[in-house]
Order: sequence, then C-alpha cells, then structure tokens
Amino acid sequence: MHFRVQTDEINYGLGMVIRAISARPVKQVYDGVLIETMDDGLVLTCTDGEISIKAQVSALVEEDGCALLPAKLFAEMMRKQPAGEVDVQVDERLRAAIRSRGSNTSMACMSAEDFPDIRDVVGDHHVNLPCNRFRDAVSKVQFAVSTDESRKILTGILMEVYEKETLLVGLDGFRLALQRIETENQLPADAGKDHIHAVVPGKVLGEVSKMLPDTDDPALITFNSSHVMYSFGPIRVYATLLTGEFIDYQKILPATWTTEVMVMRSMFSDAIERCSLMAREGKNNLIYLHLISDGRMEMTANAERGDVHEELDIGFEGNELNIAFNSRYLTDIIHNIDGERIRMCFNSNVSPCMIKPVEGDEFTFLVLPVRIFNR
Repeated sequence: MHFRVQTDEINYGLGMVIRAISARPVKQVYDGVLIETMDDGLVLTCTDGEISIKAQVSALVEEDGCALLPAKLFAEMMRKQPAGEVDVQVDERLRAAIRSRGSNTSMACMSAEDFPDIRDVVGDHHVNLPCNRFRDAVSKVQFAVSTDESRKILTGILMEVYEKETLLVGLDGFRLALQRIETENQLPADAGKDHIHAVVPGKVLGEVSKMLPDTDDPALITFNSSHVMYSFGPIRVYATLLTGEFIDYQKILPATWTTEVMVMRSMFSDAIERCSLMAREGKNNLIYLHLISDGRMEMTANAERGDVHEELDIGFEGNELNIAFNSRYLTDIIHNIDGERIRMCFNSNVSPCMIKPVEGDEFTFLVLPVRIFNR
C-alpha cells in the first residue's frame, strides 16, 4: 500500500475515528486504525466492539492495499508532521514508512486479520436531522441518561420518529429529559404504526454529538432492528441498539396539575446556583421551594455553616406548595434550558415537577422531589 495525503486531511479523519478507541481495548486489534485505499482516497476505521467510526479522506493512491496501524501512536505522529504532504508506504513485512519534508519514520503495523468487517446498516428506517439541532438536542438529554448498568436499557436514549417530529428521551428514574425536533419524516408504509423507535447507547450519541458540525446540513440516521448508522459529511458512526422495553415515559408525564408557576429562567438559575453552594455543604443536598399565592417563590438551603434565602417574583396559579429537590437535579435541568421564561407544573410535594417552555413544546423536563417532613 502506498499513498500521499495532506496532513490536515488525515488529521481530521484520525481525530474523528480515534474517538472509538477504548482506554483499555479488550482485543489488540481494537487498539488500531484500519487504513484502506479506495478510488479517490482512504477509509479510516476504528472500533472498540461497541462503537465503530469510519472517515473518508482524500488522498493520492499510488498502490492499493490496507494496513492496521497503532491508532494513537499513528495519530500523534501525524499531528507532529510539518504542514503539507505526507507519503506513507507499507511493505510486505508490515512496516510503514512515513515521509514528509525533512522527516522519515518507520512504524510496525499490526495484523489486520481479526479486525471486524464494519458494514453499512441497511434498513427501511431513515431520518434526516439538521446537524446543529440534533447535536443540541442530544446534549440536553444526555445528563438524564442512567449510568446504572443493571438497568441497561436506561443507559440509552430513546429516539421516537413521527411524521412531523423526532423525539429524544433520556431518563434515569429520578429525572427525565425530552427534546423535540420538528422534521418531515417518511415512515415505512408497512410499519402499521404512527411512529418507529430505537434505543441508542447514550455513550454513542454522546460521541456523535461532539462530532457533529455546527451547521444545518443534514445528518442521516439509518437503523434497523439491531443496528444504527449516523452519516454526516465524510463520517459514519455505527453502533448496536439496546434491546428491551424502555419505560413508557408518556404514562409518567402529568396531564393535569394543581399548581403552575412562571419564572424568569436567568433569575431562577442564579438563585439555584447560590442555594446549591450551601446545599452541598449540608447532609442532604436539598433546595426547598415555597410557592406562595401572592406571586412569590421562596427558595432556601441550609447547612451547619449557614443558610441561604432567595425570593423571586413569579406568575402563580393554583395551590400553595412546599417542595424540596436535590440541588444537582435542578441545576442539571436549568443548565439545559434556553429562553427567557419557563413554566413549572406541580401536583403535590411527592409527585414529579414538570418543566416546560411557556409557549410551545420544544422540551419537557421532569424531576422527582425529595419527601420532606415537619417543614
């Protein structure tokens, strides 16, 4: 194999694919980057057995072939090359000669015999989402994804595809995050349902969101009953879907409520931040809310070192309420909300609080309160 490539081209591709390299590869081949020639360049591939990433790179191919090189070492070597063209030639002894202006390096290749064959996902389920909107939606549900491996299905993000919208949902049993993306989707005619769905590992979508460009160019999502593939620009990401029944989140979203407040997001966020500082010093990490019918929200936190009392003006409807939350859960939610005002809906001090925009339904967050006594 022999090719010539510009350093910026191969460095971009390597920077993408090595995201699939595990810190502790379970197989030696998972520590490598597979380089294959094609008509107009190269295909770079890395995998850890769960997530696989391919990148197409423009290059001048002098001789066809493939080679498996130590991924991190080769990527670091390419980053250190002078700007311009790099010449890479692999001989029959599996030695790669890397030459650039004034630099000559020899590197031992790995055996590619056991490297898995990563094939494109074929299926009837296709979704096109704007890269920037998809990236933002993933980042705003990621925090609510469970890390408890004993409930594997909840370590994933549920993707529901309807004709007019795509929903992303993450939940861990204590909070729920839902993001809605308006799209025109073509559902398979033989599906016989109003939507199709898949549960994608949260780790995979987290990596995809970091790779997506900040443009409204489309990202194509293709999935079948077992696998999913994300395609954007020269990049393709592959993963195995999670199996099992995701929690029916629609049943836990309250349809009615007895208390509703409107609050300025920035003021609410600042007050939460101040209360959180003291709450973290306490034994229970709690923030207490007192919703008062005259249009005030009192927010308090206390610990041995002191206490904090905040008072905010709110729009108020319904019954007065005292309720408490884990400060981290409130902080995570408020950091993932845009817009000037938010709506908070309550039924009791032991039932979930639903947080939505004042207008529209772009997002929905749900957070469980902490039961309080004698307060």
